[in-house]
Amino acid sequence: MRAVVADGKGGVRIGEVPLPRVPADGALVRVAAVGICGSDTHKLAGAERGTVLGHEVAGVVERIGPRAREWRAGDRIVVAHHVPCGRCRFCRSGHESQCALFRSTNLDPGGWAEFVAATGGHLRLAAFRIPRRMDEGLASLTEPLACCLRAVRRSEARRGETFVVVGLGFVGLLLAALLRKRGARVLGLDRITERTRFASRWCGAVPLPADPKRAAASVRRRTKGDGADQVLLAAGAAETFGLALDLVRRGGTVHLFSAPDEGTRVSFDPNRIYKREVRVLATYSSSPRDLRAAWRLIRSGSLPFEELITHRLPLDRIDEGLRAIRSGNARKVVLVPGTHGFVPGTPGGGR
Repeated sequence: MRAVVADGKGGVRIGEVPLPRVPADGALVRVAAVGICGSDTHKLAGAERGTVLGHEVAGVVERIGPRAREWRAGDRIVVAHHVPCGRCRFCRSGHESQCALFRSTNLDPGGWAEFVAATGGHLRLAAFRIPRRMDEGLASLTEPLACCLRAVRRSEARRGETFVVVGLGFVGLLLAALLRKRGARVLGLDRITERTRFASRWCGAVPLPADPKRAAASVRRRTKGDGADQVLLAAGAAETFGLALDLVRRGGTVHLFSAPDEGTRVSFDPNRIYKREVRVLATYSSSPRDLRAAWRLIRSGSLPFEELITHRLPLDRIDEGLRAIRSGNARKVVLVPGTHGFVPGTPGGGR
């Protein structure tokens, strides 16, 4: 089958890889839509030659294993890539993304391909049947939305609290919208002015100046000099952590949803945390609970998530999608493996 494979030098190429075997209790899924996650652009830098990335998958069940239950060939499916055991100390304490099974399971070989194999665990805990009239591209947003729902849940956001979301790309927009839905006041910060303008229109996030000093002054003005209750980092640049400490109030929380590339070092005075009693929280990936909540939210139609998809591209135009993400000219890029050339409904770009 055709797939996008890492070239071992930080880039990608279109190649052929073996069709994955169908697990006895699993399924072979023909991929109809798969998102490019911001984390994928970072993973490529260290990916071994031949690696197939992609984990935001929606498609059609092509074949099922002899022990598979509840699913049939022809079913439309959205499926996430990691499955926790549900029994270990990490799962029991709500840290499913730290579970050894969670970290070892994956779709085979990865979503940037014509087909993936899903295990029985995936089908039981991380898969949902797509309604007849729902677009697969919209369905593929389930996994990243679940990650954001888990972060908002762990933040324990309360009505009236002031949050600053730093980074208003795709996940920053989701986080801002979910926090607003919880009744929080959301201030949005991004180096690209058009992103803050879109966030204001799309979910009511209050735009902050792109300049860090002006942004900090604006936050203080809006919070009677205190600073934000929580600062949620949805951008992975190293300097954003120091910026978060400038924006957060005493006793507030800095929440890492995104992080810099592996090996990046961040310098700061620990007293800025210690003497101000600032809590540092991190949320990595999703859980079955949050996948279910994300799927319910997408099916409800209560938020216009489809407006965040700016590009739909065939596999052989993935370089175009990666460039759009890295330049800030895309909100969400969805690959459509079964097409070649132009994909209807794809704009020329835009933020």
